[in-house]
Amino acid sequence: MALIESPASPLVPRLQGLHLFGFDGAPCAQRVNFALAEKGLERARKVKWADDHPAALVAPPGTYVYREVSLVRHDNLTEGYAAIQPNMVVPALVHDGRLYIESMDIIAYLDEAFPEQPLRPREPAAAALCDELVQLGKDLHVSVRHVTFHWSLGGLARTDTETEARVARLERGDSPEGLAEFYRRFNGNAIELATFHQHLHKLEDGYAQQETRLADGRPFLTGPDFSIADIIWAIKVLRLTECAYPFARNFPHLAAWYRRVAARPGFRQGVLGRYKFVHHVFRVKGMLMNLFGRGVVNASRVAA
Repeated sequence: MALIESPASPLVPRLQGLHLFGFDGAPCAQRVNFALAEKGLERARKVKWADDHPAALVAPPGTYVYREVSLVRHDNLTEGYAAIQPNMVVPALVHDGRLYIESMDIIAYLDEAFPEQPLRPREPAAAALCDELVQLGKDLHVSVRHVTFHWSLGGLARTDTETEARVARLERGDSPEGLAEFYRRFNGNAIELATFHQHLHKLEDGYAQQETRLADGRPFLTGPDFSIADIIWAIKVLRLTECAYPFARNFPHLAAWYRRVAARPGFRQGVLGRYKFVHHVFRVKGMLMNLFGRGVVNASRVAA
């Protein structure tokens, strides 16, 4: 579990209760938003990520303070935030002064700290499958970044030279994110189109595995019960839905599963509640890109 011992930020030990550092449009933060909603934990207030006013330091029981780390303003790529999340990504969670990073580790911690409505199957075989699917989802994290930066965010995701240099200075040598190199190549249009296509195809391979699994009629990925495997894969489908990927045509069982998951109150409140308009804007953009021959449909290797 990714507990950070002795965090560099002086803010962390001052925080009482649950505090989530996140951004509503970021997929890894959306996973944790989803899990918190499934746990019945409500967002008490939304503040800027570094807010240290007394009222912002305490989350009442049964709630959490949402500390917005704007990826649009590149709040995550600052020295202050790097002292909280050394990999400069969202989310990060603080619970009574203890800092946790990595979205799936955060969800695992929440499942232990708030055992009501468990998110990990108790039956051994289902639990093992859940762990396998979560790991596969984590392995595809970089592929989601490439696909969404190319076919969805585009120029919105570029950084200026000052920010790029700051990221290179702040990033740890052992960071699994590799943000400095990624932004250097993305900003300089140095990532070949074939690389973006390869990452899309990796995601399609993952979707195909889940399509086969769901063909037996099970309601959720590990069987009859909703789990953290459904959380991580629902967000992976959400990202490609925003690129207007044709799930209903290419993976009909997966599309039906996604509709079930998206109908859950936890998804509607935790994921789309504050993000619905932006979600629809990206979907329209994706449809237009497909229409003009520049979208994911044209790069897909799944036969129409």
